[in-house]
Amino acid sequence: MFEKIVLATDLSPAWDEIVTCAGEFKALGGTEIILTHVITVRFLGGLKGALEAEARPKLEAQTAKLQAQGFTVNIDLPFGLPAQAVNQVASRYGADLIVVGSHGKSLWREGVLGSVSSAILHHTRYPTLLLNVQLQAEGAPGSCRLQTAELLRHVLFPTDFSLTSERAGFYLERLASRGVSQATVLHALDVPGGEAYPPGFQETAEAKAQKSLAALKERLLQAGIAQVEARFDSGHPLPAILKVLESQDISLIVMGTQGKGFIKELFLGSVAHHVSRLAPCPVLLIPPASR
Repeated sequence: MFEKIVLATDLSPAWDEIVTCAGEFKALGGTEIILTHVITVRFLGGLKGALEAEARPKLEAQTAKLQAQGFTVNIDLPFGLPAQAVNQVASRYGADLIVVGSHGKSLWREGVLGSVSSAILHHTRYPTLLLNVQLQAEGAPGSCRLQTAELLRHVLFPTDFSLTSERAGFYLERLASRGVSQATVLHALDVPGGEAYPPGFQETAEAKAQKSLAALKERLLQAGIAQVEARFDSGHPLPAILKVLESQDISLIVMGTQGKGFIKELFLGSVAHHVSRLAPCPVLLIPPASR
């Protein structure tokens, strides 16, 4: 499914850990890695060559780790703005997935999304896996210490039934054949209050949502996921998602990066942005097909 994967490394110790755990990507279908580091200095002068020379040994060390895990590896060291450069690399190699880390030199989880990860997430034209780098305290030298084991064990799929959510659902169906053991599908009916809607609108909308959830559950069961739970929440999507994350052991979130809602804004700018920042597990973001 995700055979060709771009790893957008920042060469930090956190990324050394991600590379050590790259065997996890085989569960997604990964066989070929494009190891990418973007040089982003605005006023280079004579620094470009020096920065490339500094990065090359680190990239080669990470390449050796990836090859030892059975991957074919290509190194790409582009120069430019992160979002455009990573998209261009993905396009050049015909990649299926981009992987970015949520904790590196930018330390974005301490506040807002850091510049590199944020730019990639906001502008990606490819499915993008955001890894939350949390390390287990113990681990043998060279072993995987990331708390991302068994990515497909229990997938949370928040949906608003938009075209982009439908596209994300298609990816979830395809992941079923890769070994998804359990899935929770969630819809939050975010209807503003006031007198803008006629009597009975809430009840009608809820009934329609429940019907759509039931149909989605059946689709995922038919796709081969053994255990599927459909959950409905009458509140805002973000608290509903966080509630599930607190009450269940979710290994991966799959969601679209743009939804419909009642506010004309990018889904990533609101719900998906906050989920990416707050989720204790990896998040697979699926952009709209038109991006």
